Amino acid sequence: MFQIKLDKLSTLIEFSIEGLVQLDEMKQYVAELRRAAVTLTGPDLKLFADMRRFRPASPLVVEEVREVHELAKTMGVRRLATVLESEVLALHMSRLARETGADKFIRRFTDEQEAREWLMHGESLRKSRRLP
Repeated sequence: MFQIKLDKLSTLIEFSIEGLVQLDEMKQYVAELRRAAVTLTGPDLKLFADMRRFRPASPLVVEEVREVHELAKTMGVRRLATVLESEVLALHMSRLARETGADKFIRRFTDEQEAREWLMHGESLRKSRRLP
């Protein structure tokens, strides 16, 4: 099951995907995301992906994430925050991001709040919070 929400004011697309996902469902999800993305444009476009409950049924399902990365690149996404719990899935996602060049704007998190803060404020906020 997946869900996609648009926040035009914040130029933000939020999506979640959960459960044991088959290849046909993943392809449908990518197509829906592509349709939603057409309605939002701007130099500060951000994506928030909640993939904590995502369980790919096969390696081919994970490979479909490549399409999401390619879409994000063509849209000019500024930041894409992904919340994950699975270390194995995080490794696959990191590999795909490097292969597609999307690693320049994607960060992976285990904490949703930290992901949302980075998404809205970028690295500068994280660095400033580390100062005494």
